[in-house]
Amino acid sequence: MVLAVLFASFGAGPAAAQSDAVLTVTPQGAVPNETVVLRGAGFTPASTSGGAQESGAHQITGAGTSVITVGGTQLTSPNVTYPINFDATGGWATYITIPVTDRVIAGGVVLISAVDDQGLSVTTQITIRTPNITLDPKEGVRGSSFSLTGDGFPASNQAVATTVRVAITYGDVKVGEVTPDTRGQISTTLKVPNSAGIPSENKVRATVVGFDQFGIYTHAVPGALVTLSPMEGLPGSVVTVTGERFPAYTDVSSLRAGNTTVSGSSEPATDGNGRFQSFFAVPVFAPGIHTVSATVGKVTAVRSFTVLEGPVVQQPLPTPQPAVGASLDLIDLVQNDNLVRVWAYDNDTQNWNFFDPRPAFASINTVKSMVPGNIYWLLVDRPQSALLNGRLVPLSGGWNLVTW
Repeated sequence: MVLAVLFASFGAGPAAAQSDAVLTVTPQGAVPNETVVLRGAGFTPASTSGGAQESGAHQITGAGTSVITVGGTQLTSPNVTYPINFDATGGWATYITIPVTDRVIAGGVVLISAVDDQGLSVTTQITIRTPNITLDPKEGVRGSSFSLTGDGFPASNQAVATTVRVAITYGDVKVGEVTPDTRGQISTTLKVPNSAGIPSENKVRATVVGFDQFGIYTHAVPGALVTLSPMEGLPGSVVTVTGERFPAYTDVSSLRAGNTTVSGSSEPATDGNGRFQSFFAVPVFAPGIHTVSATVGKVTAVRSFTVLEGPVVQQPLPTPQPAVGASLDLIDLVQNDNLVRVWAYDNDTQNWNFFDPRPAFASINTVKSMVPGNIYWLLVDRPQSALLNGRLVPLSGGWNLVTW
């Protein structure tokens, strides 16, 4: 790109300005902290006296006003190496690293100027990209994983000492921190916090640490859902209630048909994916459409059920599935996304057993419940005072030996 030449005022410098002087930058689009090539042509030639080189050629010295400026910031080492020597015709080339400043991180068109030792000043421009992120998937329940990718962040660059970090928040909760690559791109996998509302839309921000510049995207947590099987029946018939997208590892506090509390032979609880299953016998209601509602924590979902006209039937309730055991015993740690793993040694079998709260391990966990008097190794991410077997137990980040 050929740029306007800013000529010194008449009599302001010892050298006449060169009307054909140009400054170019490659590439013409970049991110902060990226190294680019800056080229000059037609600057002060060796035929003009005063050049510091043995050949008489001139320079950008790095002293006084003879510097390179990006977005109003004079470059110093390691963002540029001075002096920058010219050839006899006033041509030169050098590497510069775009500085990480408020003006540059704000993005858009940023001016680059170069002033030689005779006061000749030439300006060009570069377009600075700004942070942008995307999420996949764009919707998920509490505790589910999603990937975040982004670009336009300050680059990691071994040529300079500046360390760039990007903090990621989900609503008001910090969920991660990453370092961009050499192109200013980021990629990571994150989890929806257990504190996210059900349902809710939440802003995910990836913010350059130390600056008010970020990429933003909306992630949704879907509403809870109940399904009924069958969706119609006679009074006394058994209905299976399946709940999804509720808070994980939480008791079902209310199951109602109309204004009547109904439940099976035991109170259900949700698993690590926020699912539960329960059964109830249809109350003796008048024929027609009635509502069935389930409440877990502070989240309620409703479904319609049709009571058919006919005699009351007698159907036995199915035997309920066992509770989720260790997940409920350790719920204080699980709900805080703090529990990583539990190990326990069985003296009878001479085997180690484990519990992992992630849904993928639900079918293979060998610690089914926490047994009073047994000893367990608990691995947690960070310090927490957790309610364990009715006692508040202080835990440090890492491994903790706990007697249940």
